[in-house]
Amino acid sequence: MKALYLKSLVAAALAVTLSSCEKKAENIENLSQLKTQLSGIVYPIEGVDQSTNILPKRKLPRAVLTKGYGEYQKIKVKVIDTVCDEYILATKKVDFSGLKEGKYVTSFGTNEFKILTDPDFIRRGVVKLSNGPKGWWTHWNYSPYTESEYPVVLFAKDRNGNTVDAIDLSFLQSLKMFGFEIAPNTTGRDVKIIVEFKESSTYRSPTMFEVEQTISSPSGARLIAVKSDRSFEMASVKIVYDRDVKSTGLAITNIRYGIAN
Repeated sequence: MKALYLKSLVAAALAVTLSSCEKKAENIENLSQLKTQLSGIVYPIEGVDQSTNILPKRKLPRAVLTKGYGEYQKIKVKVIDTVCDEYILATKKVDFSGLKEGKYVTSFGTNEFKILTDPDFIRRGVVKLSNGPKGWWTHWNYSPYTESEYPVVLFAKDRNGNTVDAIDLSFLQSLKMFGFEIAPNTTGRDVKIIVEFKESSTYRSPTMFEVEQTISSPSGARLIAVKSDRSFEMASVKIVYDRDVKSTGLAITNIRYGIAN
């Protein structure tokens, strides 16, 4: 009962903090409510079948915030799940244009801000993929859910080239604002994604708060962004698949940050 009460308080708080981001999502008109009938096939990363690479625009669910235990219950956190001026103007985008196509890396960014994907030596990294038949071939999503419809993405892999369903994003600077867009490497299914935000850059650090969202492909990538009054140094990303869905990986892009003062 106590857990239910706390979740109810979080939900109520989020309802009160509606901003231009939320209003933009609510004003989407004439969205298709139909579920996709695609089978659960996996993206061919070097595939040729592009017959179902885009779906009609539809209304998508809101993100759900859950705070951690103890002192973390007092943190003020705002979840942003649609792209808006408030979010864009308050953040800077991570530039990974200098990465070589298809090359496995465990860090990217600039001297001002850098992200590490292997802070605990779990041997996970990313590979840059352009949009197209030899890269991320499906439609990402429509505005205001994402910044762009056909972006260059970072595809999560381990050092042996296998796809992975979880990745840690560790920051060399403390942040109070962070966001990115994410889609699963599986078509035709709604997939649950959980992002845990941690105070220090190790998976052993307790979770300050987490955001849960539903994502899909094609045309189902989502923004997961937060603004917190307490700084954090890591975001742990993981996909939670149903038992009947094969593990196939994830891609992220349009990464934005706001450094803590």
